[in-house]
Amino acid sequence: MAKIKSIGADKVLKYGLHLAILAGVVYAAVRYLNGEELLHALQSFHYGYAPLILLFSTSSLLLKAWRFVVLMQPFAAGVPGRVTLKAYVAGQAVTLLPGGIVARAGLMKQVNIPVAKSGVPIAFSSIFDQLVFILGSLGAALWFEAAQLPALILLGLITAVSLIALIPTTRQALARAAAWLATRLHTADKWHTFLDSVPRVLNGRLMGTSFLLTLLAFVGKILALDLSLRGLELNLGLPTVILGFILPTMLGRLLPVPGGVGVTEASMVGFLASTAQANVNELAAAVAIFRLATVFFQAMLGAAVYFILWNGPNELSGEPTSQSVAQEKA
Repeated sequence: MAKIKSIGADKVLKYGLHLAILAGVVYAAVRYLNGEELLHALQSFHYGYAPLILLFSTSSLLLKAWRFVVLMQPFAAGVPGRVTLKAYVAGQAVTLLPGGIVARAGLMKQVNIPVAKSGVPIAFSSIFDQLVFILGSLGAALWFEAAQLPALILLGLITAVSLIALIPTTRQALARAAAWLATRLHTADKWHTFLDSVPRVLNGRLMGTSFLLTLLAFVGKILALDLSLRGLELNLGLPTVILGFILPTMLGRLLPVPGGVGVTEASMVGFLASTAQANVNELAAAVAIFRLATVFFQAMLGAAVYFILWNGPNELSGEPTSQSVAQEKA
Protein backbone atom coordinates (compact mmCIF):
# COMPACT_ATOMS: atom_id res chain seq x y z
CA MET A 1 0.00 0.00 0.00
CA ALA A 2 2.80 2.41 0.89
CA LYS A 3 4.46 1.64 -2.41
CA ILE A 4 1.25 2.40 -4.32
CA LYS A 5 0.92 5.72 -2.50
CA SER A 6 4.54 6.55 -3.34
CA ILE A 7 3.99 5.80 -7.03
CA GLY A 8 0.85 7.98 -6.99
CA ALA A 9 2.74 10.87 -5.38
CA ASP A 10 5.56 10.55 -7.92
CA LYS A 11 3.06 10.77 -10.78
CA VAL A 12 1.41 13.84 -9.28
CA LEU A 13 4.82 15.47 -8.86
CA LYS A 14 5.90 14.55 -12.38
CA TYR A 15 2.80 15.79 -14.18
CA GLY A 16 2.45 18.76 -11.85
CA LEU A 17 5.95 19.89 -12.83
CA HIS A 18 5.11 19.34 -16.50
CA LEU A 19 2.07 21.59 -16.22
CA ALA A 20 3.84 24.23 -14.12
CA ILE A 21 6.77 24.53 -16.54
CA LEU A 22 4.45 24.79 -19.53
CA ALA A 23 2.41 27.42 -17.68
CA GLY A 24 5.59 29.41 -16.95
CA VAL A 25 6.62 29.37 -20.60
CA VAL A 26 3.12 30.37 -21.76
CA TYR A 27 3.05 33.19 -19.22
CA ALA A 28 6.41 34.49 -20.42
CA ALA A 29 5.36 34.20 -24.07
CA VAL A 30 2.10 36.08 -23.57
CA ARG A 31 3.89 38.85 -21.70
CA TYR A 32 7.06 39.21 -23.76
CA LEU A 33 6.10 38.28 -27.32
CA ASN A 34 3.50 41.04 -27.58
CA GLY A 35 3.63 44.80 -27.43
CA GLU A 36 4.55 47.79 -29.55
CA GLU A 37 7.85 48.23 -27.71
CA LEU A 38 9.02 44.75 -28.69
CA LEU A 39 7.89 45.23 -32.30
CA HIS A 40 9.79 48.52 -32.51
CA ALA A 41 12.85 46.93 -30.92
CA LEU A 42 12.86 43.98 -33.32
CA GLN A 43 12.60 46.31 -36.30
CA SER A 44 15.42 48.68 -35.34
CA PHE A 45 17.75 46.52 -33.25
CA HIS A 46 21.32 45.83 -34.41
CA TYR A 47 21.34 42.04 -34.28
CA GLY A 48 25.11 41.78 -34.06
CA TYR A 49 24.64 42.29 -30.32
CA ALA A 50 22.10 39.47 -29.96
CA PRO A 51 24.55 36.52 -29.55
CA LEU A 52 26.43 38.30 -26.77
CA ILE A 53 23.21 39.27 -24.99
CA LEU A 54 22.01 35.67 -25.04
CA LEU A 55 25.46 34.49 -23.95
CA PHE A 56 25.44 36.78 -20.91
CA SER A 57 21.85 35.77 -20.11
CA THR A 58 22.77 32.09 -20.25
CA SER A 59 25.92 32.67 -18.21
CA SER A 60 23.91 34.45 -15.52
CA LEU A 61 21.51 31.51 -15.23
CA LEU A 62 24.34 28.96 -15.16
CA LEU A 63 26.24 30.91 -12.49
CA LYS A 64 23.15 30.88 -10.26
CA ALA A 65 22.77 27.17 -10.97
CA TRP A 66 26.40 26.67 -9.94
CA ARG A 67 25.66 28.60 -6.73
CA PHE A 68 22.79 26.18 -6.08
CA VAL A 69 25.19 23.26 -6.57
CA VAL A 70 27.56 24.78 -4.00
CA LEU A 71 24.79 25.37 -1.45
CA MET A 72 23.41 21.86 -1.99
CA GLN A 73 26.75 20.17 -1.22
CA PRO A 74 26.00 19.46 2.49
CA PHE A 75 22.71 17.75 1.53
CA ALA A 76 23.42 16.05 -1.79
CA ALA A 77 25.75 13.17 -0.93
CA GLY A 78 25.57 10.71 -3.81
CA VAL A 79 23.93 13.23 -6.17
CA PRO A 80 26.35 14.53 -8.85
CA GLY A 81 26.70 18.28 -9.23
CA ARG A 82 25.52 18.11 -12.85
CA VAL A 83 22.17 16.70 -11.66
CA THR A 84 21.71 19.55 -9.18
CA LEU A 85 22.69 22.07 -11.85
CA LYS A 86 20.16 20.61 -14.30
CA ALA A 87 17.45 20.70 -11.64
CA TYR A 88 18.04 24.41 -11.04
CA VAL A 89 17.95 25.31 -14.74
CA ALA A 90 14.98 23.01 -15.41
CA GLY A 91 12.90 24.86 -12.83
CA GLN A 92 13.56 28.32 -14.28
CA ALA A 93 10.28 28.71 -16.17
CA VAL A 94 8.21 27.93 -13.07
CA THR A 95 9.81 30.81 -11.13
CA LEU A 96 7.68 33.19 -13.20
CA LEU A 97 4.57 31.86 -11.46
CA PRO A 98 3.54 32.73 -7.87
CA GLY A 99 5.44 30.43 -5.51
CA GLY A 100 7.08 28.74 -8.49
CA ILE A 101 10.49 28.71 -6.85
CA VAL A 102 9.43 25.62 -4.84
CA ALA A 103 9.43 23.62 -8.09
CA ARG A 104 13.17 23.23 -7.66
CA ALA A 105 12.53 21.47 -4.36
CA GLY A 106 10.19 19.13 -6.24
CA LEU A 107 12.89 18.39 -8.80
CA MET A 108 15.42 17.65 -6.06
CA LYS A 109 12.86 15.39 -4.35
CA GLN A 110 12.90 13.27 -7.51
CA VAL A 111 16.55 12.51 -6.78
CA ASN A 112 15.86 11.68 -3.12
CA ILE A 113 16.69 15.05 -1.53
CA PRO A 114 13.92 15.89 0.98
CA VAL A 115 12.11 19.17 0.45
CA ALA A 116 12.97 20.28 3.98
CA LYS A 117 16.67 20.06 3.11
CA SER A 118 16.65 21.42 -0.46
CA GLY A 119 14.59 24.33 0.88
CA VAL A 120 17.69 25.63 2.66
CA PRO A 121 19.78 26.22 -0.51
CA ILE A 122 16.68 27.61 -2.26
CA ALA A 123 16.15 30.09 0.58
CA PHE A 124 19.82 31.10 0.69
CA SER A 125 19.87 31.58 -3.09
CA SER A 126 17.18 34.21 -2.66
CA ILE A 127 18.97 35.73 0.34
CA PHE A 128 22.18 36.21 -1.65
CA ASP A 129 20.24 37.89 -4.46
CA GLN A 130 18.67 40.29 -1.97
CA LEU A 131 22.07 40.96 -0.37
CA VAL A 132 23.54 42.08 -3.70
CA PHE A 133 20.47 44.23 -4.33
CA ILE A 134 20.92 45.88 -0.92
CA LEU A 135 24.62 46.58 -1.52
CA GLY A 136 23.82 48.00 -4.94
CA SER A 137 21.13 50.23 -3.49
CA LEU A 138 23.54 51.47 -0.83
CA GLY A 139 25.96 52.42 -3.58
CA ALA A 140 23.16 54.23 -5.39
CA ALA A 141 22.17 56.15 -2.29
CA LEU A 142 25.76 57.20 -1.56
CA TRP A 143 27.07 58.17 -5.00
CA PHE A 144 24.19 58.96 -7.34
CA GLU A 145 21.91 61.83 -6.42
CA ALA A 146 19.18 60.90 -8.91
CA ALA A 147 18.91 57.45 -7.37
CA GLN A 148 18.92 58.48 -3.73
CA LEU A 149 15.17 58.75 -3.17
CA PRO A 150 14.11 55.38 -4.69
CA ALA A 151 17.16 53.68 -3.17
CA LEU A 152 16.43 55.03 0.30
CA ILE A 153 12.75 54.03 0.06
CA LEU A 154 13.69 50.48 -0.86
CA LEU A 155 16.36 50.33 1.82
CA GLY A 156 13.86 51.64 4.36
CA LEU A 157 11.48 48.79 3.55
CA ILE A 158 14.25 46.21 3.79
CA THR A 159 15.57 47.73 7.03
CA ALA A 160 12.11 47.58 8.58
CA VAL A 161 11.75 43.91 7.68
CA SER A 162 15.29 43.18 8.93
CA LEU A 163 14.66 44.89 12.26
CA ILE A 164 11.50 42.85 12.74
CA ALA A 165 13.56 39.71 12.21
CA LEU A 166 16.48 40.86 14.38
CA ILE A 167 14.58 42.06 17.45
CA PRO A 168 14.38 39.03 19.80
CA THR A 169 10.74 39.59 20.79
CA THR A 170 9.42 39.82 17.23
CA ARG A 171 11.77 37.10 15.99
CA GLN A 172 10.52 34.71 18.64
CA ALA A 173 6.92 35.64 17.87
CA LEU A 174 7.54 34.92 14.17
CA ALA A 175 9.19 31.61 15.08
CA ARG A 176 6.20 30.62 17.20
CA ALA A 177 3.81 31.62 14.42
CA ALA A 178 5.79 29.58 11.89
CA ALA A 179 5.84 26.57 14.23
CA TRP A 180 2.08 26.90 14.83
CA LEU A 181 1.40 27.10 11.09
CA ALA A 182 3.63 24.09 10.42
CA THR A 183 1.73 22.13 13.05
CA ARG A 184 -1.61 23.12 11.54
CA LEU A 185 -0.38 22.02 8.11
CA HIS A 186 1.00 18.76 9.54
CA THR A 187 4.52 19.68 8.42
CA ALA A 188 6.12 20.28 11.83
CA ASP A 189 8.75 17.56 11.26
CA LYS A 190 9.75 19.11 7.93
CA TRP A 191 9.91 22.58 9.49
CA HIS A 192 12.23 21.36 12.26
CA THR A 193 14.36 19.50 9.70
CA PHE A 194 14.66 22.76 7.73
CA LEU A 195 15.74 24.68 10.83
CA ASP A 196 18.22 21.98 11.83
CA SER A 197 19.68 22.00 8.29
CA VAL A 198 20.37 25.75 8.13
CA PRO A 199 23.67 25.65 10.12
CA ARG A 200 25.12 23.16 7.62
CA VAL A 201 25.52 25.89 4.98
CA LEU A 202 26.79 28.54 7.39
CA ASN A 203 30.51 28.24 6.77
CA GLY A 204 32.96 30.65 5.19
CA ARG A 205 33.73 28.62 2.06
CA LEU A 206 30.11 28.07 1.03
CA MET A 207 29.06 31.62 1.89
CA GLY A 208 32.03 33.25 0.14
CA THR A 209 31.73 31.15 -3.02
CA SER A 210 27.98 31.70 -3.21
CA PHE A 211 28.34 35.47 -2.81
CA LEU A 212 31.00 35.62 -5.54
CA LEU A 213 28.85 33.59 -7.94
CA THR A 214 25.89 35.87 -7.20
CA LEU A 215 27.97 38.95 -8.07
CA LEU A 216 29.13 37.38 -11.33
CA ALA A 217 25.55 36.42 -12.23
CA PHE A 218 24.44 40.01 -11.70
CA VAL A 219 27.33 41.26 -13.85
CA GLY A 220 26.06 39.03 -16.66
CA LYS A 221 22.59 40.60 -16.56
CA ILE A 222 23.98 44.13 -16.31
CA LEU A 223 26.12 43.54 -19.41
CA ALA A 224 23.07 42.10 -21.19
CA LEU A 225 21.14 45.30 -20.42
CA ASP A 226 24.03 47.47 -21.58
CA LEU A 227 24.24 45.58 -24.89
CA SER A 228 20.45 45.77 -25.32
CA LEU A 229 20.72 49.55 -25.06
CA ARG A 230 23.72 49.70 -27.40
CA GLY A 231 21.81 47.63 -29.93
CA LEU A 232 19.46 50.60 -30.26
CA GLU A 233 22.39 53.06 -30.27
CA LEU A 234 21.87 54.11 -26.66
CA ASN A 235 25.13 54.48 -24.76
CA LEU A 236 24.15 55.54 -21.24
CA GLY A 237 27.32 54.65 -19.38
CA LEU A 238 27.89 51.67 -17.11
CA PRO A 239 27.06 53.39 -13.76
CA THR A 240 23.61 54.39 -15.08
CA VAL A 241 23.03 50.92 -16.51
CA ILE A 242 24.01 49.28 -13.20
CA LEU A 243 21.52 51.36 -11.26
CA GLY A 244 18.96 50.99 -14.04
CA PHE A 245 19.12 47.26 -13.48
CA ILE A 246 19.43 47.02 -9.68
CA LEU A 247 16.76 49.42 -8.46
CA PRO A 248 13.87 48.44 -10.79
CA THR A 249 14.62 44.71 -10.48
CA MET A 250 14.71 45.00 -6.72
CA LEU A 251 11.40 46.88 -6.75
CA GLY A 252 9.87 44.17 -8.95
CA ARG A 253 10.95 41.52 -6.47
CA LEU A 254 9.56 43.33 -3.46
CA LEU A 255 6.08 43.65 -4.92
CA PRO A 256 3.78 40.58 -5.15
CA VAL A 257 3.89 40.40 -8.96
CA PRO A 258 5.00 37.18 -10.73
CA GLY A 259 8.50 37.73 -12.07
CA GLY A 260 8.17 41.45 -11.41
CA VAL A 261 6.37 41.67 -14.75
CA GLY A 262 5.19 45.16 -15.62
CA VAL A 263 6.64 46.78 -12.50
CA THR A 264 10.25 46.05 -13.43
CA GLU A 265 9.92 47.22 -17.03
CA ALA A 266 8.04 50.41 -16.20
CA SER A 267 10.38 51.42 -13.38
CA MET A 268 13.45 50.53 -15.48
CA VAL A 269 12.32 52.76 -18.34
CA GLY A 270 11.34 55.53 -15.91
CA PHE A 271 14.66 55.43 -14.05
CA LEU A 272 16.78 55.38 -17.19
CA ALA A 273 14.74 58.21 -18.71
CA SER A 274 15.21 60.33 -15.59
CA THR A 275 18.99 59.85 -15.45
CA ALA A 276 19.96 59.92 -19.12
CA GLN A 277 19.19 62.05 -22.16
CA ALA A 278 17.41 59.39 -24.17
CA ASN A 279 14.10 58.91 -25.96
CA VAL A 280 11.54 57.11 -23.77
CA ASN A 281 10.26 54.99 -26.67
CA GLU A 282 13.78 53.83 -27.52
CA LEU A 283 14.41 53.01 -23.86
CA ALA A 284 11.18 51.01 -23.73
CA ALA A 285 12.27 49.08 -26.80
CA ALA A 286 15.71 48.34 -25.30
CA VAL A 287 14.18 47.19 -22.02
CA ALA A 288 11.79 44.95 -23.97
CA ILE A 289 14.77 43.30 -25.70
CA PHE A 290 16.56 42.90 -22.37
CA ARG A 291 13.58 41.28 -20.63
CA LEU A 292 12.96 39.06 -23.66
CA ALA A 293 16.55 37.82 -23.44
CA THR A 294 16.76 37.44 -19.67
CA VAL A 295 13.23 36.28 -18.80
CA PHE A 296 11.57 34.66 -21.81
CA PHE A 297 14.81 33.16 -23.17
CA GLN A 298 15.80 31.76 -19.77
CA ALA A 299 12.30 30.31 -19.34
CA MET A 300 12.57 28.62 -22.73
CA LEU A 301 16.06 27.37 -21.90
CA GLY A 302 14.85 25.92 -18.61
CA ALA A 303 11.87 24.24 -20.29
CA ALA A 304 14.18 22.71 -22.91
CA VAL A 305 16.46 21.31 -20.21
CA TYR A 306 13.47 19.87 -18.32
CA PHE A 307 11.77 18.19 -21.28
CA ILE A 308 14.93 17.06 -23.12
CA LEU A 309 17.63 16.48 -20.50
CA TRP A 310 15.89 15.95 -17.16
CA ASN A 311 15.24 12.26 -16.40
CA GLY A 312 13.59 12.63 -12.99
CA PRO A 313 14.33 9.69 -10.64
CA ASN A 314 16.33 8.07 -13.45
CA GLU A 315 18.95 10.82 -13.12
CA LEU A 316 20.66 8.65 -10.51
CA SER A 317 20.65 5.48 -12.62
CA GLY A 318 24.15 4.11 -12.68
CA GLU A 319 25.33 6.67 -10.12
CA PRO A 320 26.64 5.41 -6.76
CA THR A 321 24.34 6.46 -3.92
CA SER A 322 25.65 7.52 -0.53
CA GLN A 323 24.49 4.16 0.90
CA SER A 324 26.31 2.10 -1.74
CA VAL A 325 29.46 4.18 -1.30
CA ALA A 326 29.36 3.51 2.45
CA GLN A 327 28.93 -0.22 1.83
CA GLU A 328 31.89 -0.28 -0.56
CA LYS A 329 34.07 1.48 1.98
CA ALA A 330 33.01 -1.01 4.64
